[in-house]
Amino acid sequence: MNVTVQQQADSPAAESGNLCRFDYLGVHDMEGDHERGRHRNGGGSEDVIAGQERMRGRAMGFTLVELMILIAIMAIVAAVAIPQFNIWMVRARIQGASGHLQQDLAWAQGYAIRSGYPVQVTVASGGATGCSWTITPAAPNVSQSVPQMPVGAFSSRYPNTVCNVLTGSTFSITPTGMVYGSASTVSSANVTFGTVGNDAASYGYWLVQLSGAGNLRNCATASSTSSVCTLQ
Repeated sequence: MNVTVQQQADSPAAESGNLCRFDYLGVHDMEGDHERGRHRNGGGSEDVIAGQERMRGRAMGFTLVELMILIAIMAIVAAVAIPQFNIWMVRARIQGASGHLQQDLAWAQGYAIRSGYPVQVTVASGGATGCSWTITPAAPNVSQSVPQMPVGAFSSRYPNTVCNVLTGSTFSITPTGMVYGSASTVSSANVTFGTVGNDAASYGYWLVQLSGAGNLRNCATASSTSSVCTLQ
């Protein structure tokens, strides 16, 4: 009986059974190791993902130091830009006022030529209160809206802007385009625009010039009393 058991143990079939049992146990142990490793790796991935989310959360905001640096940069930019913006606004008002007079004078020239009647223009310096002008066509039954600029409208539209009438406070534009003064002689009109204050020269002056031949110009000039263009 003992010999038989030994032979069965030593037989190829017994060896095959032992190998199969060994292989089964080895595969089972490897699968267990794989599962345990997968759980360990899974836990590590969750930690990595959580860390990335925390980093993204920090990247979406500002630290106190970064915020202070940003405020300082904005303050520097504002300190440089605001004075330049104010200068630009004053100069824009000066040019806007001179351009307005030029536009109305161009309308008077065109109406005089079309209607065949002269058009009278009066420009008055308002001193510190501004400027004004009136346009009066001589043609009867004027159906068009005639441009005018009262003192109050000028001061409201162009605050702190003044004009200085050098020549031609009152003149007439004839149907031929010629300009005549109050003495019925060929004349010219020169009106400068600027701003009020002791530093008015720093903002510049603009000149509206209408020659006796009807040439109309709007340009920069050197001072409030200059009738010469410095910028074409």
